[in-house]
Amino acid sequence: MKKINFIFGVHNHQPIGNFDNVFEHAVKQAYQPFLDVIEKHPTIKIVFHYTGCLIDWLEEHKPEILVRLQKLIENKQAEILTGGYYEPILPVIPDRDKLGQIAKLTDYIKNKFAFTPKGLWLAERVWEPSLAKILNEAGVEFVVLDDAHFLASGIDEKKLRGYFVTEEQGVQLKIFPINQKLRYLTPFALPEESIKYLQNEITDDPSTLLVMADDGEKFGLWPDTYKTCYEKKWLEKFFTMLEQNADWLTTTTFSEYLNQFPAADRIYLPTASYFEMSEWSLPAKSQVDFQALAKNADNNLKRFLKGGIWRNFLTKYPESNNMHKKMLYVSEKIRQISRIADKQVSNKNSSSLNRSTAQPLNHLYKAQCNCAYWHGIFGGLYLPHLRYAVYKNLIEAEQKSEVRSQKSEVEIVDFDKDSYDEIIMSSKNFNIYVKPSYGGAVFELDFKPLHNSPINLTNILTRRYEAYHKKIDLAVVKKVEEVGDSETDAIPLPDMVFAKEEGLKNYLKYDWYNRYSLLDHFLHPDTTLEAFSKCEYGEQGDFIIEPYKFELKKKGGVAVILERNGSVWCNNKKYPVRVVKTIKPSIKNTISVDYKIKNLADESISLWFGSEFNISFSEPEVENLVSPSTPSPPSKKFVVKDNGYNFMLLFEFSDECEIWSFPVYTVSLSEAGFEKMYQQTAIFPNWKFTLLPKTTLQTSFKLTVSNFNL
Repeated sequence: MKKINFIFGVHNHQPIGNFDNVFEHAVKQAYQPFLDVIEKHPTIKIVFHYTGCLIDWLEEHKPEILVRLQKLIENKQAEILTGGYYEPILPVIPDRDKLGQIAKLTDYIKNKFAFTPKGLWLAERVWEPSLAKILNEAGVEFVVLDDAHFLASGIDEKKLRGYFVTEEQGVQLKIFPINQKLRYLTPFALPEESIKYLQNEITDDPSTLLVMADDGEKFGLWPDTYKTCYEKKWLEKFFTMLEQNADWLTTTTFSEYLNQFPAADRIYLPTASYFEMSEWSLPAKSQVDFQALAKNADNNLKRFLKGGIWRNFLTKYPESNNMHKKMLYVSEKIRQISRIADKQVSNKNSSSLNRSTAQPLNHLYKAQCNCAYWHGIFGGLYLPHLRYAVYKNLIEAEQKSEVRSQKSEVEIVDFDKDSYDEIIMSSKNFNIYVKPSYGGAVFELDFKPLHNSPINLTNILTRRYEAYHKKIDLAVVKKVEEVGDSETDAIPLPDMVFAKEEGLKNYLKYDWYNRYSLLDHFLHPDTTLEAFSKCEYGEQGDFIIEPYKFELKKKGGVAVILERNGSVWCNNKKYPVRVVKTIKPSIKNTISVDYKIKNLADESISLWFGSEFNISFSEPEVENLVSPSTPSPPSKKFVVKDNGYNFMLLFEFSDECEIWSFPVYTVSLSEAGFEKMYQQTAIFPNWKFTLLPKTTLQTSFKLTVSNFNL
């Protein structure tokens, strides 16, 4: 009798930094009801992957879910996969962290479920050929990847009915392909469609296998899927039909299948992820072109269409790159501590050493959770609370891996790997990251008090064009809770164009520069606050994105002096102007900034100068921020309190100035539709003055940050 083997896999994950109510909702809508259904079908084999982020939350809030999972494993109904504990993109983290992340989840599974996982779930199925060796070293026997990886290598789709073996430097790894057709049918078509597809694939070969493995959130959490899966009983019907057709359809697990059948062949896969990821990682305008090509391509052509690779996100979004490079920077710091620990281990002082690295390593691993580093259709980088969590953990890892010094220190390093040096100043309470090659801007400002959660105050996102913005005119306004009220069965995400509110197009503004801090503007006289907030104003200087020379000063405390001889256009004439700014952190909670602006011309010039800061508050309506349409009256002081993140900013100016401030919103697309997202608030003290020939204006200010309720 002709038969087929079938593996059904579910990957359950919530990112580090997600809100408790989101975890609770996901458990209620997806993870718990899925277990309710599978437990009623003990003959159906299932494969699970739970990430450490979710496991940590379940251990604290819903341990009964893990008990139920344990019983499924004990009964040999379920197999569980390992992975990077906090779901990192494995190819882009250091090898020592790959091994540490995998060992952490493998050890947990062994201890919790008395089960040794042989297989690994690869986050976002981001594959690079070099992984084979390091995964093997981590004790992994097999991984699961999309069939798109295989098809791109030229193999016939009909041959993807088992598993394959690849190797790196002679070290082997087995790979199972996930069938895209089944992934798209489940649960977005009637259960009969999936069964029919499987029946069409039966053969006389007893090793014939198809795999459907995908996100567990598509079974209840994605729009409309709770209604489909549980109210209309899609999942119950599907499992029942699997049982009813057991004479030709055998559900199994990866490990059981490996014990029965050899590999189909040897294969070498290209660097890839699933097809949608290759589109999302392209620059926005190239993404539009790629979408047009893919739309008109048949399957034979589409298999060879290759967009970008995951690492493209590090060039597409400087904010992703800055987080990634900070992660590498902190990882290296911990590695240096580990080296010292290794030496001390030889001196039989290991217990204290393990303690010295365990805490920072755990914070580092949490910060490697992939979700905040990229953007597709699930928010990711556009969600400020996820970026906040990455930075919080990185700063904590850094703090716990170094000796807390009362003195300020400074380091010159090509931090972001663009061939230009950056400056990192570290004091007791601050880390200040300066980019001389880009306006002498501050691109990271960490506040790290001892008795409060550390925070990167400049956790910002620049407003950029995204390929999906062209669809915003087609979006149907539908509140989140209404998305699940459709009378139809669940609809595939690519066809959904919803918006969470009216008027989002009015928020589609694009910045021509990265929204860092300490950016030096010279404004056109007609500039209004509204035009400036929309980035639709006249910039008369060439200081925002151009390079500054720099010099370090260590006597009397660390300071960096940045200088640029640039130009300012006034009345259609270019005038030479020099800007010198000195940044100096104090031992306490204050950063001093001194400006010297010199007219190098032989004529007097009237200037409108301002220094832009972009601060990531917990919400746009924090205390003391003025209305976006109302400049504050001239003042020498400006205070902002953020109860959500528990800090207060105090600007004190040597000279009276007008201060503008406005929230910066992005418009992004999530699974529930277009949404407006608060990212940061721009604070812009500015001065109008006239400089006689060869004269200099000197002005300064102090920025004090404190925990106001301590």
